[in-house]
Amino acid sequence: MPTHYETLGITRDATERRVKASYRTLVKTYHPDRFCEGSKVYAEAEKRIREINAAYAVLSKPLSRASYDLKLNQALPHSGAEPEHCANCGKPTTYWHTPGKVVLCHVCAGTNSKAMARGQ
Repeated sequence: MPTHYETLGITRDATERRVKASYRTLVKTYHPDRFCEGSKVYAEAEKRIREINAAYAVLSKPLSRASYDLKLNQALPHSGAEPEHCANCGKPTTYWHTPGKVVLCHVCAGTNSKAMARGQ
């Protein structure tokens, strides 16, 4: 079974913009309205458009994409990357890093930057 990245024809390091562009191109190509209903090509297009929509639903959202990447990393040999958690509150973030790097979630980062601006 192909991965969502293979379904959309993109690499794993593709930007959000590239994901969206690939999705739109594939939807225009495989949309069932372009084919005669009841034909074999129509049935294949319907199947393909469902796969494309499912892939885009996962890869278009940063959190679901990170979760999907985690599942892919677990299926592949370990690369040393770990899911990022906020150093302040411990909540997972959308970032990935190699061990040793400290990153804050957007809430804590906003709180700390406001506190630093006030001189605290």
